[in-house]
Amino acid sequence: MPESRTTSVQRTGDLLRQGAASLVLREAFFRVRRFDDFQRVLGLSRSVLARTLKTLVEGGILERRRYQQRPDRYEYLLTDAGLELYPIFLAMKQWGDKWLGDDAREVVLFHKLCGHRSTPAMTCDHCGEPVKAREMHYKLDGEEE
Repeated sequence: MPESRTTSVQRTGDLLRQGAASLVLREAFFRVRRFDDFQRVLGLSRSVLARTLKTLVEGGILERRRYQQRPDRYEYLLTDAGLELYPIFLAMKQWGDKWLGDDAREVVLFHKLCGHRSTPAMTCDHCGEPVKAREMHYKLDGEEE
């Protein structure tokens, strides 16, 4: 029987499955910041949203920052770690657009630096070619090729 191991892919998936984490992150990428705005857009109960935000803050994905006193009110900002999840969401969007059909209005992305409509793609950092599953293999660090 193969050795069981926990991988970074599994741990990332576990984090994104916590409560409504993927929904909250999607809205954070669209610059939703405040509890009431998350709740309004997502329609989540206060308890589910509060638990999800707490998990994402504890996981280092969001930062909780006070923006008002008396009463204290907080906003939730993506950390550097949270921002680096963006390519995962782009990949999920592109896969869903292709394989799950058009059941909603299309979200069109524009690259702020050049101003053009954009369909970002993952490429090899060495040769620049698109990355495809059948053209990749892996080994654990320290294993022989």
